[in-house]
Amino acid sequence: MTRSKYVDSWISERDPSIRRICQALRDLILATEPRLKESIKWGYPIYEKTGRVVYLSATDRYVALGFFNGVALSNSEGVIEGTGKRLRHLKVRAFEDIDEGALVPWIREAVALD
Repeated sequence: MTRSKYVDSWISERDPSIRRICQALRDLILATEPRLKESIKWGYPIYEKTGRVVYLSATDRYVALGFFNGVALSNSEGVIEGTGKRLRHLKVRAFEDIDEGALVPWIREAVALD
């Protein structure tokens, strides 16, 4: 697993509380599926295997963990947001809100859907 210096830079530009969430989600994504390729596209980190799998985006108030094929994820209704044809995201507003027990299966399923 190679970490992108561009993603390092993107994370370092965030507010400290948001940076902590970004780093934790990045670590979780890469620990769950080390074969994902990390890069910056469209101004934010994305993780790809064969195709696009997950992404991170951030505002001053939350970090969105997005799934490129989120509409197909099981057990995500009411938790993962979005109205587009495929994209769905989960907003993480505090470090303590990161639920590895829920996120790891979704990340694994997103990789399997790729």
